[in-house]
Amino acid sequence: GTTYNTRNNVTTDAGAGFEQTLIGMTVGIDSRNDIPEGIATLGAFMGYSHSHIGFDRGGHGSVGSYSLGGYASWEHESGFYLDGIVKLNRFESNVAGKMSSGGAANGSYRSNGLGGHIETGMRFTDGNWNLTPYASLTGFTADNPEYHLSNGMESKSVDTRSIYRELGATLSYNMRLGNGMEVEPWLKAAVRKEFVDDNRVKVNNDGNFVNDLSGRRGIYQAGIKASFSSSLSGHLGVGYSHGAGVESPWNAVAGANWSF
Repeated sequence: GTTYNTRNNVTTDAGAGFEQTLIGMTVGIDSRNDIPEGIATLGAFMGYSHSHIGFDRGGHGSVGSYSLGGYASWEHESGFYLDGIVKLNRFESNVAGKMSSGGAANGSYRSNGLGGHIETGMRFTDGNWNLTPYASLTGFTADNPEYHLSNGMESKSVDTRSIYRELGATLSYNMRLGNGMEVEPWLKAAVRKEFVDDNRVKVNNDGNFVNDLSGRRGIYQAGIKASFSSSLSGHLGVGYSHGAGVESPWNAVAGANWSF
């Protein structure tokens, strides 16, 4: 299982910036199988996360997300690998907005999402050192609910999509301690490019507000993996990213794996 905590500070051209603090947990199960010249892994997972959102113009909101998905991985003995993930989401959102006149407007709505991720890379090993350059492509789409606020305002998401590629590399070092435990500290750097620039929200069947977060982001992470025994291992990671209207001052992940 894995727990995570992330902060996102978002700035938009429409002036509707916000700060999001997200915490969540994912649990899964998978099976690793030896195949000719490599290893194949198939698995499934489920999770829940909760976000608190503070709007720059006043007011706040929250999003609860339930997720269910599956993944597959193939790693060749040469170090080449290919990973794929598919995930379904159910979002439960609540808004307590503040109008420019000072009045309040509350509302809630439900929506569904579908996402996919594919990644390929090559692991190069020299003694205890490992270098893994990789490339990935991630896509997400959600349905477009129409919801009504308590002051009579109507809002509808016309488009909710994301497509981005990521190019990066991970550098790690394997160490075996005197007690037999293995640890692997690692560093990662990547550049992410978001392609979608026209997510739109329509208010009161009037003009569209465009949420454009397209562009490049730099991603920097560090962490450590540890094998405590033949059946128990864990991992810990922290990160920072910035660019394309989004700054993530922190991203923390911790988890454990049990083999049986």
